[in-house]
Amino acid sequence: MISDKINEAIQSMLNKPYGVGLQGQSKKFICWKFCREIYSLLGLQLPHGHSQKELVRISKPVVPCIVLFCMGNRWHSGVVWPDGLHFIHASTKNIFDPNEIDYIARKDRLTGWPNRLFIEGYYAA
Repeated sequence: MISDKINEAIQSMLNKPYGVGLQGQSKKFICWKFCREIYSLLGLQLPHGHSQKELVRISKPVVPCIVLFCMGNRWHSGVVWPDGLHFIHASTKNIFDPNEIDYIARKDRLTGWPNRLFIEGYYAA
């Protein structure tokens, strides 16, 4: 169960720009940075590298866990929301535009289009 204070901190991030302080740094793994930040708020730690090799694959989502998406050769990650139906992530406004540079913290349905098509799996740290 997520405390009210942590829930408020996470809610306050949603629908706001994310990663604006990363000028000059690669935004390639900004979604993983966001996941690490959420896990840190929960008092948990995720590995620095963006790799599921250091995580344990699980058959269904639990809270908290990482959901990984694979879109061709592009990977994306998010954290499953406590209701088990949504996930939070840092994403571009248009996930299909590889040149998009503006990221926002979002909450989306796991079963919504196109998310459900690209789920690679769920992972626990």
